[in-house]
Formats: sequence, structure tokens, C-alpha cells
Amino acid sequence: MKVILKEYHEKLGDVGDLVEVKAGYANNYLIPQGIALLATKGNINQMQLVKKAALKVEAKNIEDAGKVADSLSGLTLNFVVKTGEEGKLYGSITNKDLAQKIAEEKNIEVDRKKIDLAEHIKELGQYDVDIKLYKEIKAGIKVIVEPDEESRALIEAHREEKEAAREQEKDKLDAQIDTEAGKSGEKKEEKQEVPQSKEDKESGKKPEEGKQK
Repeated sequence: MKVILKEYHEKLGDVGDLVEVKAGYANNYLIPQGIALLATKGNINQMQLVKKAALKVEAKNIEDAGKVADSLSGLTLNFVVKTGEEGKLYGSITNKDLAQKIAEEKNIEVDRKKIDLAEHIKELGQYDVDIKLYKEIKAGIKVIVEPDEESRALIEAHREEKEAAREQEKDKLDAQIDTEAGKSGEKKEEKQEVPQSKEDKESGKKPEEGKQK
């Protein structure tokens, strides 16, 4: 079934494009949602006029998005946050937080929905984030999440405590190994004693004495 697009669709095309799709997809989604029109002669003629006007708007949108991409590319956003002893954030950092930070630092308004954050940031670290500005135009930024001084001290204390516990466990394990090795050595020495001959046993002599002339 042929339809003509009323607006840009990522998978189908741009405004005024004539495309062929499955009838069910057109009737149940594209046409009811106002994304496309049935490709009649009248609709095609009408959308050709719309497309001419849209091309001018498109050129302006691309130009503006390119300028924003140039301003944002390579930007690093730093967040200093409170965490627990294991570095887990109290709460999370969302695409809304990133949009607000961009507005504060670059005075650029970015729709949070255009910030491609798969899931909220809940841990310390560095993250690469794409901002989909317009169609194929993107800007890559970095997000660095660090603990505040109080949280940093808490994390360090917890790390040292865990390290001390590991050392104690290691010392305990080493002591057990030494003990087992000592017992094994004693048994080995017992097995190496010279056995008494029948004559020695009868005479009551020790093995060493039985060997003397």
C-alpha cells in the first residue's frame, strides 16, 4: 500500500516522500497517528507543496543542529555527589539532570528526550553519552561522577577495612597451611624410622644396636 509521509519518520523517510508499506501498518498506525496520508492524486499534489516549504525549514533545522553539535562536542559534565561506603549514589543522575547541567554550563537548551541515556547513572565513574540533536546529527559528551570529600573519606575507610579483613583472612589461612604442613612432616618422619628385624625384636635390641658388630 502506498502512502505519502506528512512528517519525518526515522525508518520510512521525510516529509512528502511516497513510500510503500503494509496495509495494516498504514491503516492501524501511520494514518491514524497523522504520520502519513493515503497516496491519492490529490494528497500527492498537496504534499508536494508542503514538501517545498519543508525543505526550507529542513535546511534551517540542520544548520541550527550543526551549530549546537559543534558547541557540545567534547563537553565534559562533572557531578560531585554523596555516596554510600561502596560508592553507590543516593538517588541517580537522569537525562533531565544532564539537560539542566548543559543549560547551566553552555546556556544551551536541550530536550532531555534527545539525551541518549540507556539507564539512570547510579554509580561513580565516567560515561560516554550521545545527544541526538536532529535526525542523524549527534553530539558526544562525557559525564564524570565523583564523590564529595565526605563520601570519599567514607569509601577510603571502607576500602581499608576490607583490605585489613582480607589480610587477616590470608594470615589465618597461611597459619592453617603451616600447621597442616608441620603435621604432615611429623608423619613422614615416623614412616622413615628403620623397622626392627625379627632377631632384634627377640633380643630386645634397637635397630641401630642390631647393626653393630
